[in-house]
Amino acid sequence: MVKPAWFMTLLLVVTLALGGLVPSGLAQVEKQRGKVMYGWFREIILRDATTLSNGELAQLQTDSNFVGDYAVIVAAASGILEDYVVVERGGYFPENQGIPRNQQLTRTEAVYRVFVLENGRELVLFRTPAKNTAEYVIRRAKGN
Repeated sequence: MVKPAWFMTLLLVVTLALGGLVPSGLAQVEKQRGKVMYGWFREIILRDATTLSNGELAQLQTDSNFVGDYAVIVAAASGILEDYVVVERGGYFPENQGIPRNQQLTRTEAVYRVFVLENGRELVLFRTPAKNTAEYVIRRAKGN
């Protein structure tokens, strides 16, 4: 029997090797992830000359710059905050005892993921615990 993790790794390698010959949902590859200050990040990314469109997650489905499987992005958005514990103030404070610093998330921070879409563009998906939905930006890939 094939182990799921091994199979998914093989599937990712085949997806990258074949490029456009695979079904649309498989061609969305996560490129990067992290945590940033929400206000700063949102302002910078929206002002970037490579930004083509942006909005809340529900608007992505009808965005003309989006090429891919909407369900894959919705699934990513629904679990984007799972690895974090929302805290009032981040750091080594008594109320955060037992919560590793890299798993603390304040309401002024956002978690983001960058996906490479089939058409070579990038989809930046981000969410803050202060809002009840994820937001996105579609941009030209750096260097294109």
